[in-house]
Formats: sequence, structure tokens, C-alpha cells
Amino acid sequence: MARRTSVLVLAIALFTVAGSAALRAGSRTTAQAAPQGPRFERVLALDPGVGVFAYSRISPDGRYLAYAAETREGRRNALVRTITVVDLSDGRVLFTEPGIDAYFSPDGRRMIYFSAEGRSNVTIRHHDTGELVRDVAPTNLGDYYSWGLRDGRNLILTINSRFYYLDGDKAVLPAGTVPSCEGHGRGDRPLLSRDGMRITTFVRGNVVVRSLTDCDFILNTGIPGQKADFSWDGRHVAFHVQKSSGRGYEIQVVDTQERTVRTVTSFSGSSLFPSWTRDGRLSFRYDGEDYRGFMMASNVLSAPARPLPTSPRQLPDERTWDDVFPETERAHATSVVLVWGPWSAHSPDALAELVRAGRYFRESSLDVGVMHAVEPGSLRGDAADLIDRYGIRLPEIPLAPERFQLSGAHNQNPTTLLFRSGRLIDLRMGAQTFEQLRDWVLAAQ
Repeated sequence: MARRTSVLVLAIALFTVAGSAALRAGSRTTAQAAPQGPRFERVLALDPGVGVFAYSRISPDGRYLAYAAETREGRRNALVRTITVVDLSDGRVLFTEPGIDAYFSPDGRRMIYFSAEGRSNVTIRHHDTGELVRDVAPTNLGDYYSWGLRDGRNLILTINSRFYYLDGDKAVLPAGTVPSCEGHGRGDRPLLSRDGMRITTFVRGNVVVRSLTDCDFILNTGIPGQKADFSWDGRHVAFHVQKSSGRGYEIQVVDTQERTVRTVTSFSGSSLFPSWTRDGRLSFRYDGEDYRGFMMASNVLSAPARPLPTSPRQLPDERTWDDVFPETERAHATSVVLVWGPWSAHSPDALAELVRAGRYFRESSLDVGVMHAVEPGSLRGDAADLIDRYGIRLPEIPLAPERFQLSGAHNQNPTTLLFRSGRLIDLRMGAQTFEQLRDWVLAAQ
């Protein structure tokens, strides 16, 4: 595949964890390493015109990075999302294809992803030969894949808590379903451990580690983080979480044996979506005024550990409009609020579909208010640029940092909230289509 120099710029530099100074723009020198503490390397800068759809994933050996680049192309400014695999050793783009949600096999020789090439399907790519195997599994089982090796068999888990083994490159059906556990339910939007035995998931706003097929092991971390990726030994999980200031995100690592947590990053911008290599490094996306692109952290477990919360705080069962948005007077019997941030490339879709839904509710003379709130960790200029670029015309309401977690959007960007008579009756993680929004609201009338 031809090198896309207009899209990708390789920038390599080493940094210590001594705060945001380690990421000053234009620095390309190796900083003196501190005796202790994680070390950071810029591995791939992103052109300003390129977004990243959802997460990125690193190959087991840390050489290859897979992510979905999002760009606007052509006279119609059409949105294009392309699976992109980059060799970080020299910046070459090795593979591209319309699609999202790539995840490497445990041996690094294959990659599963949702392909938008022609008819949408689940595809596996063999990296050594370039062979593409289509229709691996039904698309309705879900995307956002993770891949483990359980008892010598390759196992795929999807965002819908469905899982299936592979026979070669094809799913063995029927697929299984993560069971519900008393007091915890099934959880939402899971990721699989490398040995296929455990998952990380969201339960009432917190990251929970639990068994895949039973309820024998459950650990509520008490931390309101986002997608949590397992280390290769299954002991540690890494995720990003809102900073205590409420402005931006940092990466934390939980030790499931010692029941401790470490804060790995301390930069001025946001560190997002960490992914482990086999040798214990973390690849993650960085989004700040000083640098935008991908980074690698080594010596991760040298960050100081502290105990997990002894009494995990969970989201209350009952929340009201005034709990989450007290600055805004409620004006409708039913209200739909999209909480989003520009660092998620799901957001433009979610906003555009909400605009369509709002138009439908008005034309149907329904008393439904449709609005959006930018999550407080995002750069305000980035949000304004996205709204202008995509022509989004929706009322915006404020969301204070101290109330962000009450919105439930700390687990997934974006998240949509549905209020009826001032009470939060439901929320949905991820971008919703017009049809989903329409049917959801109509059912609540």
C-alpha cells in the first residue's frame, strides 16, 4: 500500500513523566530518564485533518498499530473511515480498507475487523500473506472485537456481550452470551482477557473485572473509567479516567491481585484508550495542544500504587434533570441530551442523527427537547471546530465537571440520556441512529 504521507507523520521522541513539559511541541530529543517512573515515546503524529474512530490497537510485539482513520474526501466532503495498519519502525502504511474496530490475534499474525468494503461484513486479515477472509461471523453479533486464546482455541468477544470460537477463520455458531450475575447484571461493552477467561465491563458506572462464562470472579474496581484492556498475564487492566480537575483524561492501571491502582500519565492533554504489548508497554492516543497522535509508555508499573476504593461508589439508581443539568431550566416533558467529546470520532455521527431526530419530533408536534452537552474534559476549541465543520445546529447546555459522572458518559463517548418528566429513565452508550432515537423516544411517550 502506498505511503500516505499527507495523512500520517512519524514523530519519535522520548519523554519522562515529569508533567506536561515532557510533551512540549516541537521537541524531538531524548529526555534524561528519571530513576523511577514510566517513560514515554511519541510514535505516530496525526495530521490535523485526520480523526480516529474509536480506539487503536497495538500488535503483541508493539511494532504495528491498527486504527480507523476518519477523513473527509471528495467534492461532497464525504466521511471516510479506513482501517489503517502502520509499521511504527518506519512509518509505512501496510494496509488500508474502509472499516472500523481492528483487533490483533494473540500471536499477532491475524487481525479481525468490521469491514465496510462493499457489503458490510466481519473480516480477518492474515498479515503474512495479505489474505482477507470475509463473513467470519454474522454482523448482528456486534463489533468492537477483542480476541483471546482460551484452552488453545481462538475466541472472539463483541460489544454486545456475545462470544464465539473460531474454526480456522470462521465463527463456530451458535454464539455464547455473557451470563448475568446477581447484583451486577451482565455489564456493558466488554473486552476480553488474552487467555479468554475474564472480561472488563461497565456496571453502574464503574469498571468491573469478571469471569466470562460464570460469576466465580467479580472485582468492582470502584473506578469510573472507560474501555479497560488486559495485560498479557491477565493481572492488570489499563483504562482512561477523568482527571480529578475534570479537565481531560489520564491513564490508570489496576492490579487485580493486589487490588491497587496506579496513575500512569500526568500530561496537560488527554491520554486515551491504552492497549498493552506482550512485554508490558502501553500504546495510547494523546490529544492535547502540544501534540496529537499516538504514544508508547514503558516501565508502566513503576508508577506508585495506591489501594482501590474500599467502598466503591456507584451511580444512583434514580437521577433527575436537576441532578445532572441544574444550570438549565427544563422546558419539555421529554428531553434527549447527547453528551459527547470531539476526541471520539463517533460524535459527528451521533450529533447528525440527533439533528434528524429533533427535526422529526418537531414535525410530529411532540413535546420533546433535543440538545447536546460537551463533556468537560474536551478542548473547547476542538468542540467548536467540529460543530462548525459538520454544520451541527442543536441547542447546547452546560455540563459541570463535578456532575459529569452522573451523566454516565464517563464510560462511553458519546452517551445519550433520556429524561421524562424530569427523571432520567434511560441512557444509551455509543452513537445512536435516527431510527434508534425515534423508536426509543416514542416508546417513552
